[in-house]
Amino acid sequence: MSTKKILLIVLAVGAVMLVVSLRFRVADKVQALPLAQKFNSPGVTIPYNGRLSDDAGQPVIEGAYDFTFALYDAADGGEALWSEVQEGIVVQEGAFVTSLGRVNPIPAEVLAGGEHWLETAVRGPKETDFTTLLPRQQLNTVSPAAPASSTAGPACPHDHWGESWDGTGSGLSLEPSTGGSGAQLISLFSGVYGYHDVFYGVLGQSKGAGIGVGGDSADRYGVWGHSKTSFGGWFDSDNDHLDLGLGGNIGRINASENVSSQLWLSSNADIVMRLDNNGGENSVFRIRNSGGSDVCTVDESGNLNCMGSKSAVVKTAAYGQRQLYAVESPEVWFEDFGSALLVEGKATVTVEPIFAETVNLEEAYHVFVTPLCQEPVLLFVTGKNDTGFSVQGVTLDGQPAQCAFEYRVVAKRLGYEDTRLKEVNWQEGE
Repeated sequence: MSTKKILLIVLAVGAVMLVVSLRFRVADKVQALPLAQKFNSPGVTIPYNGRLSDDAGQPVIEGAYDFTFALYDAADGGEALWSEVQEGIVVQEGAFVTSLGRVNPIPAEVLAGGEHWLETAVRGPKETDFTTLLPRQQLNTVSPAAPASSTAGPACPHDHWGESWDGTGSGLSLEPSTGGSGAQLISLFSGVYGYHDVFYGVLGQSKGAGIGVGGDSADRYGVWGHSKTSFGGWFDSDNDHLDLGLGGNIGRINASENVSSQLWLSSNADIVMRLDNNGGENSVFRIRNSGGSDVCTVDESGNLNCMGSKSAVVKTAAYGQRQLYAVESPEVWFEDFGSALLVEGKATVTVEPIFAETVNLEEAYHVFVTPLCQEPVLLFVTGKNDTGFSVQGVTLDGQPAQCAFEYRVVAKRLGYEDTRLKEVNWQEGE
């Protein structure tokens, strides 16, 4: 989908508010922006959230988009006071998150006094040119934009408890409350957004015995995230295993308190559960009943133990779906089936090579034979070794039989030769 068809961009920011029109017309291809004037003061960044929609009001296709941002002192024309290009911003379900000034920090002088207008241009996946979104959006400063120095105190030295801010793109409310949340941060997209090039976007730290970031409630949820169109919460990292961490000796993820609530794990590829990530003791994946007792476990070696039956569900033509149950044994056996032919009353059968590598044929194993003849035949196994077995057959009058027979070989699984009725230590209910 070409970004030339983009008609709507809804933006939410923190340090400044964007006065947003609900519709934007698309201009021609954007030209290269002039370098903004250089200033001596330190630059700032502004949290910036947005949504891109097509001409039908639907989110644009997901992917990595490039953006050009520029500040002007007029709604039309003029030279850019500041500009930057940000590449590879991920857009999911039309929404994206970044910070103005992330690549080229905005000098404090640029935001001081006068009118400011933001011009945005977008380049979609596989496109070569940027498309400018018009009209420009006016910025209204609502809080000090310049960062505090390393020796200064907070940007706002006084308490804002009980005060509130609201804007078209984002809103912030801090108010003491006994019936709801002590503090709420509300936005069309992100209630709270923090960005940093190197460290934490949002960091809470405690040097004492407290909690760096805490949410507390006497009756409801300590921290609450909600969205009507996307994720209630989003966690992402630049590695493949640290997107979300649960602290403490026991980490729990619970569904709603509703008695019919379900917990879903969804993925576009595999769902992987790794036991004992630090490589220590043998850990177990446990399924428990409502009383907290184990009913099924899988350990790191892949051993499956379940209290109930194990069955396959098979759909029949006339009787619906039915369960077929696994045959259980006090020892660990593998079995194979086949057929052979007696010649002059004798046959030598070689165990199938692949099956032979899954079992231990040096241990005692079992062979069962059944004749396939038009007359009665006596079959008997005359020998077994680690490669196969021998069978002889005679008719009732003692003549060598000339017929086919079927066989079943049952041998102990390799590595489990001594396992028999192993004791299981189930964990009882909590």
